[in-house]
Amino acid sequence: MDLAIATRDDGDATVVALSGELDIASADGLREHLAGLLAGGHIRIVVDLAALAFCDSTGLSTFVRASHGAVEQGGYLRLAAPNGHVARVLSIVGLLDLFPTYRTVDGARHADVGALVPPAVLG
Repeated sequence: MDLAIATRDDGDATVVALSGELDIASADGLREHLAGLLAGGHIRIVVDLAALAFCDSTGLSTFVRASHGAVEQGGYLRLAAPNGHVARVLSIVGLLDLFPTYRTVDGARHADVGALVPPAVLG
């Protein structure tokens, strides 16, 4: 399954919705897309993971790099709405501790602490 990327400017943040599989074959496309957003001044990015079926370590490193790029420019990259599988992977590798991941896109847009995905989603 391929990765589909849909982007919309939400006023305060740019929402990047992913669907399909984020892996070694598709990570370069996402990396280029996020780099283009950052280069264009979109430094507040929410990545909507609701329709992302799979994410491997290459995809995770794409999030980390983009997050660093956003923070260096005074912005952020926040993850939102991961399904159980993706949330579990994020938790196992410690990314839930590295940068905020929210249950919903709205929670991510507003940095709602009550909407954070807890690091212990492994249960």
